[in-house]
Amino acid sequence: MRLALALLVFLTVPLVHAAPDIGSDPGGGGYRSGPQVLLVRTPGMRAVQEVTEAFSEGCRVQFLQVSMGDTPSELARTKELAQSARLLVAVGQPALELLLGARAHIVYALAPDPPAGAIGTNTSAPPVQVFRALQLMLPKTHRILAISSERGHHRIMAARGAARSLGMEVVDVAANGSDSAIRVLRELFLPSREELQRVGQRPSAADVDAIWLGADPQLIDMPVLQFVLQLQIQRGLPVIGATRQQVYFGAMMAVDFPPEAVGRHLAWQVNQLLHDPAHMELVTRDHPIGNPETIINGHAARRLGIAVARIRHNGGFKVIER
Repeated sequence: MRLALALLVFLTVPLVHAAPDIGSDPGGGGYRSGPQVLLVRTPGMRAVQEVTEAFSEGCRVQFLQVSMGDTPSELARTKELAQSARLLVAVGQPALELLLGARAHIVYALAPDPPAGAIGTNTSAPPVQVFRALQLMLPKTHRILAISSERGHHRIMAARGAARSLGMEVVDVAANGSDSAIRVLRELFLPSREELQRVGQRPSAADVDAIWLGADPQLIDMPVLQFVLQLQIQRGLPVIGATRQQVYFGAMMAVDFPPEAVGRHLAWQVNQLLHDPAHMELVTRDHPIGNPETIINGHAARRLGIAVARIRHNGGFKVIER
């Protein structure tokens, strides 16, 4: 109710066509009194650019697009500009975290750890769809290992229920950062004699059939991804990515929504928030309408003994050769 009341101020905003990207020049394009909508994107990510381009095509209101920057002065300038916007759109987790605390309401995309009650769109598919696709590719999969921090607790709980509904099980191990995640994985799969004594009640390498990276996407940085991809090659352990970008790097598969679909859904959410706040319940869905895609790394799948030709033509499956 409070969110709906706060958004009533947008009812007086006129409907105009989306403005072109005018870079990070807050003084250009007639925005002297502040942009109606400010889109802040995280730099250096291809998916962010693809989401932003699709958002630009679908947004029906005037907006300014800027990169959040990297230097302290650039970050401060972006935060200052955000104070004059009526609505903020953050694309990428770093952009969202930069804008937290701003007066304007924030709508996010590609931010796996948004604040409770936030509105936005992500690419990740529900765990039940991920595990169902994995089961189709590897029917004998039973136990799935997930690494997560406290941030990922709610995703682990959802994943456990999804796995049980398919006759599978999620076993999780805790880590509080990238180094911790690698240490835990090393103890499980490449243990020294001393580490074997410290493992205790943790699952052993022989107990799991796959590694799922979707429980805590922020925990999976490049060093962690490289380590699990080594396990996929050396141990024949399938890696289930959180996004298709990880499949491009070598993960066997991921189930997610295309960045273009995320951008279009994000634009719809912004349009709806600005022009129909009476129907707030319509914008709470955090992923696009429709079915996600299962992206398969053909080279990795064949190394794991999967008959790629058998699933290549299944609806919703897309095989890439990297």
